[in-house]
Amino acid sequence: MPEATKKEKEIFSDSDIDRLKAGNSETAKIILMLIYTGMRIGELFSLTLDNYHNNYVVGGEKTEAGRNRVIPIRPEGREYFAYFVSHATGPLLLSGYTGQKVLDNYRKRDYYPLLDKLGIERKTPHATRHTYASRARKDGMPPEILQKILGHADYNTTANIYVHTDIKELIKAVENK
Repeated sequence: MPEATKKEKEIFSDSDIDRLKAGNSETAKIILMLIYTGMRIGELFSLTLDNYHNNYVVGGEKTEAGRNRVIPIRPEGREYFAYFVSHATGPLLLSGYTGQKVLDNYRKRDYYPLLDKLGIERKTPHATRHTYASRARKDGMPPEILQKILGHADYNTTANIYVHTDIKELIKAVENK
């Protein structure tokens, strides 16, 4: 049987991110929080206020390398975290979110409808993690730091699955030697 080819994961473009910022809804803020930290959606929804520290959070799940890791918040994402801290009504960072707090409901009733409303092509919430990784590598983040932030035990996971290179970046690399 022929080997199955993996479909390249889509990432949020700069124009998608600009639309989310302009949308300025709580749902958009959550998507931007994911893009600016590389957190998994479940990690963000289970994050407690105690684990928020202004410019980073301590959280994570899934693997030993991913649990209880320091996750820096990019400067452009800090205002969204501060917003939810100021609106919290319980121990969870997103406890004051007025939308769906159950992940499946959030995806179906908040996330995808917002992408449709803003004219952003549908991508899974996990695409925010791929977006973070691709932008971080493009910005020159050392691979071992990116691996730690994402909580991967092996950099091959980070490089082969999460980092995506666009055409402009490939051409620039060749032209700038």
